[in-house]
Formats: sequence, C-alpha cells, structure tokens
Amino acid sequence: MSAPIDEACIKTIVHAFYARVRQDPVLAPIFATKIAAEAWPQHHDHIIDFWSSIFLKTGRFTGNPMRKHVAIEGLTPAHFTRWLALFKDTADAVLLPEQSVAMHAMAQRIAQSLQMGLAFHAESGGDKNHPFVEFGLRPSKDTV
Repeated sequence: MSAPIDEACIKTIVHAFYARVRQDPVLAPIFATKIAAEAWPQHHDHIIDFWSSIFLKTGRFTGNPMRKHVAIEGLTPAHFTRWLALFKDTADAVLLPEQSVAMHAMAQRIAQSLQMGLAFHAESGGDKNHPFVEFGLRPSKDTV
C-alpha cells in the first residue's frame, strides 16, 4: 500500500528539516544571513506552500526561488550537497519510505535546476570562474 504525500507529510518534513538546518554548521550560517529568527514561522509556511504546489498542485506558492538563491553571497555546490544530504536524512527519519524517496528525488531535481540557473546567471554576467562551473554553459574539454 502506497502512502501519498499530503499536507501533513509536507508540514512534518519542513519543520523537522529546517530545525536541523538551523543547527547545521554548514547551512545555518547561510540561512542566518537571510532569515531572521522571528521570520522562521513565515519561512516554514512559504516552504510548505512550495512543496504543496509541487506535490499537491495547490498553486499556493508565490515567489522566485532562483532570484532568492542568486542573492545569496557565498553559495557553493557544497551547500547544495549538504542540503540534499540533510534533507534525505530528515526525510528518512520522519516520513514513510516511499514518501522519503519521492521527496528526495524532487529535492535532487530542484537542487540541480537551481545550480544550473546559478551557473547561467554567473556566466551571463561574465563570471567564468564561478563555483557552479560544473553546471555551466561552457562545453567540457571532452566535447570540444
């Protein structure tokens, strides 16, 4: 029997995950520069709307994740790698296995898309030595 992702599942993962993010030595400093302590409840609601729009097609999410991530100074692929690892660990701990797999698979696609967008943004702005070069627009040496 399959357990679909529902609002309760989404709320559970968002609250559990961001509680861990706020304690994480790699991710907490990045989030602290953008989200004040008193703004976390609003951030939770916004991210719940994001995941609800993805999985439940509620259309509640408004915003531009790419613009938000472009504005984060010092963001690197290592932050995305850590984010994904922490997300998977959290999902595995608080969700049913099939829910965890679905959430993590979508998180991986979102992370890759964001990193590709960050590479595009950097390269279109003339930065050829940005940290997202592996996701960039230039062909690899093997294809040239």
